[in-house]
Amino acid sequence: MRLNSTIFAGLCLLAFACNKNEEKKEETPPPPSASTAVAPPSATPAAPASASAAPAAEGKTVELKVTAQATTMAFDPTTLTVPAGSTVHLVLENKKPGALSHNWALVNPGTEAKVAADGLAKGEAANYIAPEADLLANTELVKPGTTGEVTFKAPAAGKYPYICTFPGHYMMMKGTLTVTP
Repeated sequence: MRLNSTIFAGLCLLAFACNKNEEKKEETPPPPSASTAVAPPSATPAAPASASAAPAAEGKTVELKVTAQATTMAFDPTTLTVPAGSTVHLVLENKKPGALSHNWALVNPGTEAKVAADGLAKGEAANYIAPEADLLANTELVKPGTTGEVTFKAPAAGKYPYICTFPGHYMMMKGTLTVTP
């Protein structure tokens, strides 16, 4: 286990160093594209993006937008709020051209490291995502300069962590989705 922690820490440092090198390059951003979500089908989006949403009426969708901040390896915002049972449509924007790819994964509390390690084992072809019970919703891997999205039903009331499962990112790229009763 100690060896796995050491390897994971090394991968984290490598990913951060690669990110710094990529930021120095000037590239033309790729054309925007939408990533397909790995989540249940959804209702049509209805409201503008926000970090906190009022209770959704029956059949309405709560819209959220999260940006991957490549220079700080963080999500913005790091806190989101939705009502329990609502349909949530989340858009992840990876703004920084030339940076690394990122994803957004909503997980059960206390399972961030497990979900990230399982995704690492699956590899890039699987978007660093391993389907499992602790993974509640996720976007695919979103390339620099593009967006991805996912639509899902909000879980029971509580606080749920969201992370990026790209190798080494989950320790820095995280936030909390608060689900209200």
